[in-house]
Amino acid sequence: MTGLDDISKLYLVTEPVDSRKGIDGLGTYVQSILNTDPFQNAMFVFTNKRHNKLKLLHYDGTGFWLLHKQLSKGTFKWRMSSPDPFLQIYPLSSVKVIVSQVSFFV
Repeated sequence: MTGLDDISKLYLVTEPVDSRKGIDGLGTYVQSILNTDPFQNAMFVFTNKRHNKLKLLHYDGTGFWLLHKQLSKGTFKWRMSSPDPFLQIYPLSSVKVIVSQVSFFV
């Protein structure tokens, strides 16, 4: 398993995604809609329309990880407007912040 230090790219998906999607549905979304390889050493971050759920998808070389956070109050600060289907985030140290302190977005 690769650690968070090994993730080479972080993608924030700009459009809301159906929160019922699991690993297979999000992987297919990455391939077909984003035209990107879900098996690369990257993390994909998704939110729903209400912005109260966040999903992170990551392939570690042996399988997929799906992290899911659902807020009981409030919403994630997710006010992106972009013609691109995703935004790539730098520096990659942001990955640690997103995973270890997801409430940072609240």
